[in-house]
Amino acid sequence: MIVLGALLALAAACLLGAPRLLRLRRAAILRPRLLLAVWLGVFLVGAAAIAGSVLWSAVLAVAHRPGPLDAGWVAGLLAWGALAITGAVAAVVLTRAEPLLSGRGATSRDLDLLAAACADRVERLGGVQVLFVRADRPVAFSSTCDGGRIVVSSALADRLTAGELRAVLEHERAHLVGRHDVLLRVARVNRACLPALFGARAFDQAVHLLVELAADDAAARVCGSRTVAAALRRAAVLEANEWAEIRAARLEAARAPHRRSATIGALYKL
Repeated sequence: MIVLGALLALAAACLLGAPRLLRLRRAAILRPRLLLAVWLGVFLVGAAAIAGSVLWSAVLAVAHRPGPLDAGWVAGLLAWGALAITGAVAAVVLTRAEPLLSGRGATSRDLDLLAAACADRVERLGGVQVLFVRADRPVAFSSTCDGGRIVVSSALADRLTAGELRAVLEHERAHLVGRHDVLLRVARVNRACLPALFGARAFDQAVHLLVELAADDAAARVCGSRTVAAALRRAAVLEANEWAEIRAARLEAARAPHRRSATIGALYKL
């Protein structure tokens, strides 16, 4: 029973503590990819502890041998009770997680197919298909459909310089290479399992912000932080986006440490 208690305590500590890691503001701004990796690792340890507690409860219950009415009966009842409780918890987690992990849904796939059918031209960037489509709204997004692709609207591509467009494409490619879609799904599972732990809006915002910052950093390593910042500012002008303006300021603050504290505060006011 001591092992079972330890596993349950570990599971609770990890699953309750994982979202709170996202409140480490300075680490989030300076090392978003590292913080995402730590958060994911803590969450997975908690999930493994839940699975381990179910298995250990089953071992205790099966190993019990009925005998005279004594302390052994109490141990047996506790073992079967623990199995029932941990099994119920695991069932709730799996029930809530399954719709979030099962896929992107028919609507998203239809959107991908529509973009592919309407593309004006197709290019490739590092093995990733890039579709340029005619659209009045300045948007760019990545999709994991058919091995991964990037979709860019003409309203955005026509208003960017060649360097800024490359920065946007590298940002979206970073989402695909880093499998940020998986991180976002795990975040939804974490929130669905513990909805009262962390404000739903704040939790979603923190995860999405970290993913965007990590992609900004990946693009900056290829194109330079100045070019990525310029692309973000251009996108913010084309379509009002307060996040884009402050993310640009963050990249510039990397070269000016005295501005870093102000940028961190601005990001977490959003």
